[in-house]
Formats: sequence, C-alpha cells, structure tokens
Amino acid sequence: MSRAVPFRTPSRTVAFLAMTTSLAGSLLPLTARAGEDAVHLREITIFASYWEELARKAAATATVMSEDDLSRPVSPDLDAMAARSANTVFQRANSQERLVVRGMSAFDNALSDPVGYLVNGVPLPMGTIQLPHFFGAESVTLLKGPQGTTFGRNSEAGLVRFDTIAPGSREGGEVNLGLSGSDAGASPLGGNGSILWSGQMADGPAVSLGLEFAHDPGVISNPVTGADDGGKNRRATGFAGVKWELQDAGYLKLTTVGEDQKFNKEQFRYISGPLATGRYESVYSDPSWERRRTSVTAFEYGTGFDGFDLVAITGFTTFDREFVLDFDSSPLPLGVTGMDVRDRTVSQEVRLTSNGEGPLKWTAGANAFRQRTDADFNLGAMSTDRHTEIEQTGAALYGFSEYSVTDRLRLGAGLRVDHISSDAWQHFASPMANLRYQGSDTSTTLLPRLTFAYDLSDATTVHASYARGYMPAGYNYGFANSADSLTYDAEYSWNMELGVKHEFTNGTALGLAAFHTTVKDKQITETIPGAAQYISNAGEAESYGIEAELTVPLGRGWEIAANAGWQRARATSFNTTSMDMATGSLVPVDWSGNALPLAPETTWGLALSHQGDVWRGRVSLQGSGSYWFDPANSVKQKGFVTVDAEISRKFGAGELTLWAKNLFDEEYYSAAANTIRGVVVEDGSPRTIGLDWRATW
Repeated sequence: MSRAVPFRTPSRTVAFLAMTTSLAGSLLPLTARAGEDAVHLREITIFASYWEELARKAAATATVMSEDDLSRPVSPDLDAMAARSANTVFQRANSQERLVVRGMSAFDNALSDPVGYLVNGVPLPMGTIQLPHFFGAESVTLLKGPQGTTFGRNSEAGLVRFDTIAPGSREGGEVNLGLSGSDAGASPLGGNGSILWSGQMADGPAVSLGLEFAHDPGVISNPVTGADDGGKNRRATGFAGVKWELQDAGYLKLTTVGEDQKFNKEQFRYISGPLATGRYESVYSDPSWERRRTSVTAFEYGTGFDGFDLVAITGFTTFDREFVLDFDSSPLPLGVTGMDVRDRTVSQEVRLTSNGEGPLKWTAGANAFRQRTDADFNLGAMSTDRHTEIEQTGAALYGFSEYSVTDRLRLGAGLRVDHISSDAWQHFASPMANLRYQGSDTSTTLLPRLTFAYDLSDATTVHASYARGYMPAGYNYGFANSADSLTYDAEYSWNMELGVKHEFTNGTALGLAAFHTTVKDKQITETIPGAAQYISNAGEAESYGIEAELTVPLGRGWEIAANAGWQRARATSFNTTSMDMATGSLVPVDWSGNALPLAPETTWGLALSHQGDVWRGRVSLQGSGSYWFDPANSVKQKGFVTVDAEISRKFGAGELTLWAKNLFDEEYYSAAANTIRGVVVEDGSPRTIGLDWRATW
C-alpha cells in the first residue's frame, strides 16, 4: 500500500516567486533609463502558440538555439540545448537517451517521454530516442513547462521544436569534411562529411536537401579479448524538402528527415567489486551492438483567408530499435539480452490560426493519430521471452486565445480535450510458463492553460502561466508476467511559472523564471517475483526552482551567453519494492523524500564567442552539481565542469575549424547502476579534438 502524502506549498517556493517579482521591480529604474530609445540588436521570435511573436514578450520560457549554436562542424544534438538552458540535463548513454527538464523524466526505457518533440510539425511518439541529430536545422526551440494544450500528449515537461531548412530559403550549398580523434584510447581517427543545398528550381518548386555521415571509432577497449572497438559509432542523417506555391496563394510542402545509426554497446564497466576496471575498459564476453533507424515525413498544405490561416499536416513516423547486449557486462558467458522495437505512427493535424492585427489572437485545431508498436524482449540468461503488440488511436480538439486587454496587458486561455484508446497483448515464454494476456485503456483528458503577460515598458515584460500536463497510460513491454503487470495508468501534473524578461539599451537580454510542479499518479517501477517488474502509479513528486538566461553583446562581434539554474526535485511519496543486493531478495522500501534521478540542484553554462569577417571562435563551459542516477539514491554523480572550444578562419569561400570537446578531459559518468556484482557505469565523453573544412557556394 502506498502512503498518501498531502500536498503543501513549500514556503521556499513562495520565496522564489517573491524574489522573481522583486527582481522585476529592480529592473524598473533601468527600464526608465532605456525608455523608448532602446536598441534591439537581435529580435528572436518563437511560435509558442502557433503564431509568431517576440520571445522577449511571450508568456513562455523558451531557449532558442541560434545559427551559431547550430553551425557546428558535426551536427549538434540535445547536448547543445542542455548547454544553453538552465535546469536541463541531457543523458546520452548507450542504454538510452533522454532530456530531463526541471527534474521531469520517465522510468528507464519507457516507450514515451515527458518532453515532447515536433519535427517539421510532426510529433514524435517515442520521445528523445526517436529524435535525429540537428543536421540541416533552421531553428530549434525548447519551450519549458506543459505544452499539451496546443501541442498534444507527451509534452508534460516541455517541448522541443525542430525545423529543417525551408525549401528555397537559401540559395546555394555547403560541403563539410572533417577528422577527429581522442587521446583517451589508441583508436584510429574518426571522420565526418556532409553536403546540403537549397534553392529555387527554374519554373518549378523550391528544394532543400542534405546528407551527413559521421564515424567515431570510440575509445573502449577490452583487456580480456584485446578488442578496441567497444565504442564504435556510425551514423547517417539526411533531409529533403520540396515546396510548391499554388495559384490561390496557398502552398504544398513535403519534407522528410531520416537517420540510421549503428554502434557497439560494450561501454559499461564495473567501478567496484572483483570485476572493476579502469576508465574506458570493458570486460564483456558476448558481442553487444545496437541499431536505430528513424524517419519523419510531413505533407503540409497551407493557405490564407481573411482573418485566419489554414494549415493541414499529415505526418508519418517510423522508428526501429534493435540491440544485443551482454547480460551482465562481465567475462561470464551468461548469454545476451535482445530487444527489437518497431513503431509506425500516422497523424493528421488541421489548424486555424488568426492572422489579423486586432487585440485577439487565437488558434483552434483538431488532431488524430494511429500508432502501432511491436516489441520483442528476450532475457537470455533467464530464458524469458516477451512479444508485445500495442495499438493506440487518439483524437483531440484544442483551442488557445490571447487577448490584449490594453497595449501592455495580455491574457491567454486554452483547453485541449485529448482522447486515447489503446489495446495490447503480450506472449510470455519461460521454462516454467507459456502465457498470453492482454490489456486495454480508454481515457479522455482535459488540459487547460492560463497565461498572463504585462509589459512594464517596451523593454521589460512580466509573465506567468498555469497549466496541466500528463503522460498517457502505457504497457510494460519488457518485464510483465501477467495482465495486471502489463498495464499502467496516466500520470498528471500541474505547473506554475512566473518570470520576467528585460532587454537593456545595448541589446543585453535577461530572462528570469521561477517554477513549481507537482506530479500525481507518477509512473514508477516495482520489482516483483519471476524476473519481472510492475509499473504502478503509486508515486508523487514535486519540483521547484529558479533559473536565469543572459545574452550580452560586447561589440565588435563579441558576445557572452550565460545561464544558471537552481532546483529541488523530490519524490514526495514513493513506496515500492526493490532488490536487496546483500541477500538477493525483494524488500519493501520507502523512497519518499529522495531526489529524482538526473536532477542536479545546480546547473550553469557560460560561453564567450566572437564573430568576425575572417576569424570566429567560441569557448564554452557547462557545469552541473551532483545528482543521483536512480530513484533509490544509491549511485551518485559528483558535480563536474566540461569545456568546449573552437576557432575558425575563412579562406575565400571556405573555412577551416579547429575544435575540441571536453578540452580538459573531465571524468564523469553518463549512466550508472547498482548490481549484485558491483556498481556499473558508462564513462562520459572523452577529450576529442577535430579539424574541419567547410566550403560554401
């Protein structure tokens, strides 16, 4: 039985909100001096509610990756977003990838994610692991807090919006070639290459396309077998887009993004016990590898009418994940764990958005999807095999509007009615049983959102929001052994946010925000007899904190970008069962009050960049306080700081870039877990140095 814990608003949260309001007041003298003569050196726009608006005046906390952030020698991924956004952690491990925003994350290897992803207007049902690298990205934006009112399910913690280069938005192409290597191991050099082009065809449509290859030999060696390719990684990412302008002022656009990645998984090592090894050394006895393939295709039609625009997007996503993994990461021949997941989703969005200049802005739409997921999970060492088939159908109606009560005050309200119906069945086979069972779920969820924005002046805006988020119900594809342990219900949350944004006369932009989130019916895992786990909704959690983001133009091409965050993310109620490593038996545990996984109390980032006619460069630091890897709070990562740097020089139409990741070779772990044989970890990325040549025409 789980113990109910009543919710009490902590006095510290009230203090944070009061402090944010106080900070807003402290900016008033600066605002008065700025007046109407403020010079805005950069105007960043976002589409938080589907209409374009200035980020500094929107009633939302957003981190926007600039063109400089995206124009890396090798296409960036969510690491770059985490470096720019406070209270944001990106876990990149061979076991899984996830973006943790304000302490919100799902249980390990879940089939859904509290952070939503939108690629060219199409949602990704599988979350972070389905997101391709940001190759060919025109813009990437992170909206924090629940975005389900307009952007649908699986955006409980926030939403990442990724759009590739619009067809015809650029004229010309680009080629990039590079070499890279690490001194952490005696591996050969890695390499990368890409080509992209965008333009207008003569008497035809606008086109954009690109292809990127990347190969990393890795630094993992096995002193037992003598192999040194345990961390090898190969990736190909491509995109293409075609846009036709229609005679009625409308358009048709077809875009597709795809990625194929294969890598070795011999990356866990023991740091305690008799099997402990040194950094980047593994002692696997069985081959371990993984392959992921993802694609996102969007067919979009848009046109304008008197007073509103119509957009219809038909989306089709595919995702395949297959891996074989040494069961215990040791020299013992205990067999392998195998998994094969296949997901296909078709979605349809029809949306109307106001385009007038009046005080009322609004959007209204309908969304429908059908998703099928097949999952095979085999624990060879335990001779258990599970085959799961899941079908989901969903439909939603939503609307959001914002009204300018005065020239300075804007109030917003919205609601989404989200309906999902799903069915699943599982075949479980072991030496002791051969079972077939099924489950189903039908639910309708209301997702309201309220917003407030007030311009203290043209340079200062105070904003607030209150919204509900949720993670839909799901199915335990990996560790169920009965109909009861196959299904779990949705989790729900409420998020409150208060912030202030200010732009100084020299173009310096400052954003402050305080937030408070409560989660009920949290999806948690419980170990049960029979080599199985039960996913229940017995947990409750709370996170609150404050964060700041600052951009300072220094003149003559120099700029400083900084962010800092403090948060406290805790399980307020967490009664479950766990394996006692000393006795090997299951015991009841109470983890209430424990910190949530991958939720450091402090994060910060600092970057100094220069953009000149011939030379450009950037040095950035990313810091994190300590955090726990597991809900039991048994394995801890100490605080650490990584440093990246790059310098480029132009030669005519070309540019040569020397770059380094983790320049001072900071040692940290990207994943860790407690096992019977000791603590296993995956080492974080080593120091890597590369040289790239880029040419444009």
